[in-house]
Amino acid sequence: MGVFRNRDVLFHDYVPLRLPHREKEFKELLGYFKPIVRESLSIKVHVNGEIGTGKTVLCKRLLRTLEGEASAAGARLRCAYVNLAYAPKPYYAMAELHKQVAGSPAAGLSPEQMLSNVVETIVNEDSKLLVVLDEVDTYLDEGGDAKIFYLLPRAHELNEAARGRISLIYASRSFDWLKRLDAATLDTLGRTLAVKLEQYGYQQVRDITEFRADEAFKPGAIDEDVIDFIAHISMEYGGVRYALELLLGAGIIADRQGRDHVRAEDVRMANAAIPKGLNGAIYPQELSIHKQLLLKAIMETLEATGRPYVTFQDAYTKYIETCQSYNVEPECESTITDYIEDLKIEGYIIKMGKGEDKRLGMEYPFHSLSEVVEKSLKHTPSGF
Repeated sequence: MGVFRNRDVLFHDYVPLRLPHREKEFKELLGYFKPIVRESLSIKVHVNGEIGTGKTVLCKRLLRTLEGEASAAGARLRCAYVNLAYAPKPYYAMAELHKQVAGSPAAGLSPEQMLSNVVETIVNEDSKLLVVLDEVDTYLDEGGDAKIFYLLPRAHELNEAARGRISLIYASRSFDWLKRLDAATLDTLGRTLAVKLEQYGYQQVRDITEFRADEAFKPGAIDEDVIDFIAHISMEYGGVRYALELLLGAGIIADRQGRDHVRAEDVRMANAAIPKGLNGAIYPQELSIHKQLLLKAIMETLEATGRPYVTFQDAYTKYIETCQSYNVEPECESTITDYIEDLKIEGYIIKMGKGEDKRLGMEYPFHSLSEVVEKSLKHTPSGF
């Protein structure tokens, strides 16, 4: 019994072999970067699209494809993916890049020293490096230092032999982040190409839902009309990502009830169980590292007390403990107060009172949300 063949294909970090309705953009992106496998070139490209348009999966698919092509050609190409939402400062972003290219960095190194080690590694092994910097706008929205965007394009200044070896992809929701850079950093970015991802329409969402369902479920486990139903519901709550959540949730319900078929009622139950914010479905894995840690602290404090609300101070104390368990330097109270307002606006929490009387709560069961946050934090690079 059971409906799943491979439920992993429904998780947000899965990278499929094919990207329905993104093949055009994939070919465009591949065309820009394919020459770096054999030639000394530094290419910079913006991948731009609203939430849910497939920026991350497109970039990761490109990295895997280029790694395969480089291997087949006997060329050396290193690829690194850095999610800046998990890197509140240039140090952490560079530490993650260092970890992927040159191994875990020694304590006490500056971003410049870590970049120097990365450059030395690729020069010594005569390789190229393609770096994806994802969630650029989230990083800047939360006060991230734009220094990271200045350092990487100028890496060749540390070693002339690195010229033409490092290429970059900047993934963001819009081009607005460029307005926040100073003239020197903009000049450093130089000429940058762009790939724009438009929002998916209903038929595209439906096609992608069916494609993933075929990978995830056993033959005959889910009917066409149920896929139609999922696609229709998902258009209101974020499109493809929500459709994948519904597929996963409905499949789990069918499995738990010992059935070999997903019903429409399973979809309804899954839909009711997924938390909704003011702008539709909420995706905690897209929050910055500190907002995820804060959300985790609030949920754990609510669960431990069994009360409808917790005080700000109790939540903040738990947040500090949570940061320590993940080896993360906690933010100050004023910054966390700002983050609480953000979480409230985005629909994750509710807030009562002001000042010292602030109390925090959640208006829906948070077990599934807690699981998503826990899973997301497991992928957090250590040392943040």
